[in-house]
Amino acid sequence: MPEFTAAPPGASVTSEVESLRRKVEDLEAQLAQSQKMLAIGSLAGGVAHDFNNLLTAILGYVSLLREERAVPCHVVEALEVIEKAADRASQLTAQLLGFARRSSPKRVRIDLHQTLTEVADLLRHTIDRNIRIEPRFEAVSAHVKGDPSQMFQVFLNLALNARDAMPDGGTLTLATSTERKHVKVSVIDTGAGIPIHLRERIFEPFFTTKAPGKGTGMGLTVVQRIVRSHGGRIELECDPGTRFHLVMPLAPERSVKHAGDEAVAPARGKGSVLVVDDEEVVRQVASRMLKSLGYHAICLGSSREAVEYYRRRGAGIDMVIVDLIMPELSGKQVFEQLREINPRVRVVLSSGYNQDASVDALIDAGARAFLQKPYRLAQLSETVNAAMKP
Repeated sequence: MPEFTAAPPGASVTSEVESLRRKVEDLEAQLAQSQKMLAIGSLAGGVAHDFNNLLTAILGYVSLLREERAVPCHVVEALEVIEKAADRASQLTAQLLGFARRSSPKRVRIDLHQTLTEVADLLRHTIDRNIRIEPRFEAVSAHVKGDPSQMFQVFLNLALNARDAMPDGGTLTLATSTERKHVKVSVIDTGAGIPIHLRERIFEPFFTTKAPGKGTGMGLTVVQRIVRSHGGRIELECDPGTRFHLVMPLAPERSVKHAGDEAVAPARGKGSVLVVDDEEVVRQVASRMLKSLGYHAICLGSSREAVEYYRRRGAGIDMVIVDLIMPELSGKQVFEQLREINPRVRVVLSSGYNQDASVDALIDAGARAFLQKPYRLAQLSETVNAAMKP
């Protein structure tokens, strides 16, 4: 007869305790990682906010110089380069704000071919040269409605995963094709692929096959969430290599712009505008832009001083532009105190952070508008003109 060895007394209990201990350790590690990501996100959001203040000065002065007459051609060319660089920096800050969860998703028309090209250009400067990047755009149209920074994040995450799958080099293909009323974007690598038993878990939060410190396990979870929020789906194919396919609904075609349809010049106005912002460069450029539009500008860097100034001279002020993030009093507190002085005060809120639920609540409470930094002359003109209306 075969011999059986009985388990020692309490062995099953010990095994269960050990299993529970490992689960607790895993949860503690996940919590620590989550807290670290929150801290990094908060730091990233603060950096993005500060950069948007600086970009307001750059883009504001560029738009002012564009309004000057008889600007030499070489200066116009230099302004275009500066503006493009600042626009790209603004996109990067939008991505930081998205990482920090301080941005509300936008829904604008995006050309995914352009987004993929930007990702490819970035990768060529950051990944090993033994990985060849091959764009292969075959879709007739790749225009979708979505958030530009989120879509950039999706493709960058997938491309970086593809890079990690090819430590000895290979080919990373960024391809598009048309599927009826959808565009299909494929991110393809020539790595070893994903084992069958792991494929169902790759979208789970905190699941990763990378070594400790090499990944959080949140990349594909975020990718899937973003794609679904855009009305799309993500599919996986393996062997050989790994192929992620994103299928997104195409945006409706826009009406053709006719020759002669030119951008409207910033509208001029009149009245006194009080600008409350703790950043000197923002106050300076806002003052210059408002004066160029025909307004009288008063700029103050102290939120408390601004409230007292309005208390004394509010009768001569037609509008107040208030930065939301300031020392002493926050923009919200300034708005509330101004409303106590004059319930009919016109207030425009401004910030380097994106519009969120807290801003919406202030607008519901009576604020006229939200002016997102960085802004140009045309955006300032449009916002102030609209907010000045009775």
